[in-house]
Amino acid sequence: MSEKKPKKKDGRKQKGQKAAEARQRVVKYKSAQQKKKKRKTPKY
Repeated sequence: MSEKKPKKKDGRKQKGQKAAEARQRVVKYKSAQQKKKKRKTPKY
């Protein structure tokens, strides 16, 4: 039994991927806030 099982690594994220995802979330959120702000202004 010299056959080794391959280590499972597909569950892990790449280095920096977590930070990149967080940054995308922030950008998305900020743009949503801007849209909300623009909508609130009365048109008259």
